[in-house]
Amino acid sequence: MNKKKLNQFRSQLKSIRSELLGDVEKSNHHVKENQNGQIADISDHAARTYNRQLEGELGEQEWQKLKQVDAAIEKIVEGEYGVCTKCEASIPEARLEVVPYTEFCTQCLSKMEKNPQATSLNDKKNLSQED
Repeated sequence: MNKKKLNQFRSQLKSIRSELLGDVEKSNHHVKENQNGQIADISDHAARTYNRQLEGELGEQEWQKLKQVDAAIEKIVEGEYGVCTKCEASIPEARLEVVPYTEFCTQCLSKMEKNPQATSLNDKKNLSQED
């Protein structure tokens, strides 16, 4: 991949990272505001509890995405960006344009999705032994 394209991906990843950090801060601020409010009755309490759980889940998804973005930026620095973590083949630029923080090529991702038992990266790497 040429240097100009790498710089475009780096810029895009940094933009995603900034957006995620802003969303996380907003989410944390919103949770704190909800915790400080008074609870009028049991239905309000149930609604607030549900909302906190939902925000916690969204926060976890954002956190995972942030870790993937950081890993992608690090791969650019190390000269390993655009290489599938599992099979070590080049990830097509078209896929990187859609999901610039992806770790896997579409073939490996498809195999992992067919085998939901593979929950850790080590399990995902072991899938390649099935080929």
